[in-house]
Amino acid sequence: MTKYQRAKYRISRDKAIKYEKQKTLYSINDDFNNVMTLQNMYRAFRYCRKGVGWKHSVQKYTNNAITELYNTYITLHNDVLNQQSDMKKITIYERGKKREILPICIKDRIPQRVLCEQSLIPVLRNKLIYDNGASIKGKGVSFTRNRLNKHLLKAIKEYGSEFYALVFDFKSFFDNISHQQCLNILQHYFNDKHIQGLSLAIIKSYEKNKINRIQDIREKERMLVKLKNNELSGVCLGSQISHIIALSIPNSLDHFIKDKCGIKHYIRYMDDGVVFHKSKEYLTKLLIDMEMLCKKFGLHFNTKKTMIVKASKGFSFMKIKYRVTPTGKIVRKLSRQGIVRMRRKLKKFKALLIHRKVTLDDIYNSFQSWIGITSKAISYKTKRSMLKLYNKLFDGYKITKKWTYFNNPKYTKNQSCFVWE
Repeated sequence: MTKYQRAKYRISRDKAIKYEKQKTLYSINDDFNNVMTLQNMYRAFRYCRKGVGWKHSVQKYTNNAITELYNTYITLHNDVLNQQSDMKKITIYERGKKREILPICIKDRIPQRVLCEQSLIPVLRNKLIYDNGASIKGKGVSFTRNRLNKHLLKAIKEYGSEFYALVFDFKSFFDNISHQQCLNILQHYFNDKHIQGLSLAIIKSYEKNKINRIQDIREKERMLVKLKNNELSGVCLGSQISHIIALSIPNSLDHFIKDKCGIKHYIRYMDDGVVFHKSKEYLTKLLIDMEMLCKKFGLHFNTKKTMIVKASKGFSFMKIKYRVTPTGKIVRKLSRQGIVRMRRKLKKFKALLIHRKVTLDDIYNSFQSWIGITSKAISYKTKRSMLKLYNKLFDGYKITKKWTYFNNPKYTKNQSCFVWE
């Protein structure tokens, strides 16, 4: 046996050992009968009911919970997925970009939660890199920002203040996720056909609801054929399964950067990522390789947001602008665009409040969310200026002045909220 044959044999042997270990480790998570049990469905029902028990649909479902859960259990074990409830979409405009979020009915949310918590997350979580910080319990925005600070400190220690940052962003991330790529992920990590089929059926069900609303019969039939052959793209922005699968789609890109290229200072949060390196030429070549790899699973970079910048000049990541001074100090400031956007939003809120389209509590909650972001950056003057505007427009509701509800003639109480009169 030659040395090449021995090496080939060792590789195949190690793969077989690794496969057996994974099969033993995920035997419970990769078995539909162990995952989709009545006990797991009941636990998911109790969790999904938290915070929304006041809704009529939740109360109605709760009154018949045992029957509803049993019917769902029998239906899923007969390899049938009930048609997802056709809910009205919520349209929001984030940074001038239109986003449509589909609320998920509790009846549909329960099997999705069971599938994610008992199968998809336990298996896929260990396949992701540690610096992938979205949609996983124990991680999130704060985790990602803390990891970015640590990578910056390590990069400063290794390269000094003269290094570069490759910041990238995927264009229309959720809309460009191919159903075929979702199936490839499921087939790669799961052996149980029922888990593969149910996960993909839930992902495709929301696209099917769109197709069913098409009036042209020929166009409708053509789109249904494409849907059946996994030729369409797009996942629901609001479904838990969609977020977990979307997190795993660029996983090969993460491992390419971390493992094959050996880059330590890299972090990604869903569709945003940043890489640190001392050479601009190396990052330019890396970006070309990344674009070629992303094309294989149907994703493209946003050319306006993808750039290579010097760390000393600053780069923006997750609404914070980072800059490294010549002495190696990290300066964090709020992005200028976010400040201008918030000032405009407060002025629009004033007009909506007069026409009773929003309440003061809604404005207060939105402003408090922005105030929370300011604690992550140097923002004393910006925060003071914004509070001054808020005080001028809304008399400092609950924030800047001692608020007297019943002595202020400008406001009236309406369903525990206060609206402009």
